Amino acid sequence: MKLVFLYRSRYRFLQGFLLFIVTAAHAQVPPVTIDTVGYGHSVDTLQQVLPVQLPQGGGRKASVLKNGALIVAGVGVWTATFAWVDEPVQRFMFSHRSQAGDKIATVVEPFGRQHYMLPLAVTAAATGMLLKDKNLEKAGILAVGSIMVSAGITEGLKHQFHRHRPNSGDDNHFFDGPSLSPAHTSLPSSHTTTAFAMATSVASVYRYEHPAVPPIAYGVATLVGLSRIHDNAHWTTDVLAGALVGYVSAKGTLYLYDVLDQKLKIRKQKLLITPQPGIRFGGVSALLIF
Repeated sequence: MKLVFLYRSRYRFLQGFLLFIVTAAHAQVPPVTIDTVGYGHSVDTLQQVLPVQLPQGGGRKASVLKNGALIVAGVGVWTATFAWVDEPVQRFMFSHRSQAGDKIATVVEPFGRQHYMLPLAVTAAATGMLLKDKNLEKAGILAVGSIMVSAGITEGLKHQFHRHRPNSGDDNHFFDGPSLSPAHTSLPSSHTTTAFAMATSVASVYRYEHPAVPPIAYGVATLVGLSRIHDNAHWTTDVLAGALVGYVSAKGTLYLYDVLDQKLKIRKQKLLITPQPGIRFGGVSALLIF
């Protein structure tokens, strides 16, 4: 119980700290009025600035609506899969195992392990900072944040549901409910959560500059999820839930990053985010430079 409390408190502290930074940056931004704009800009300049700013709000709303629609669709697919797909897929995969499938699962399975992906994300962020590669730096920071956030959510859900794994011999509707027991933690799949958190972080940064990156990233993450079904470690709905948690965690981290970055640019300040890997826990340190 003590370990679980410490584990959760670290993520709550991190989320609260980042939220505090965003709030503080927002409070320091002076309100823009006609007088303050007119002091440094002519009417012509103001007319040129306003049309450029308006589409940004519309684009953000469209992005929020798109992500919301994807989440709703994901919940619908999950419900249908739970009712009609879970057990047939499990029986099919178990009865059609092959050496080729085992080898593929062995290759892609490490891409879902947190203790592999988190150091990789930290290395990417640090390398981007050293090489002044903004995309690599951003992708690394997003991956670190999304993996940590998704890991906290996944652990919380596992201890709330305590769903029986398919290799236990039970049907897909066996749930023990909330407890601190380490047994029966099938929902959601932590491998899939980590893989999709990483994939979404990378795809979100490079999708415009390198259109081939998103299909590759999401393809690898999908193979990770399929490997867990193939190994009889998870139900299909465990994998779908893990994919949804990883995706939403990464998109939420991206939104927070962009909002904070925009506020700092307005104030001409810099936020230095340094990854801090650890043996059992990872984290980040933030330094606001005026």
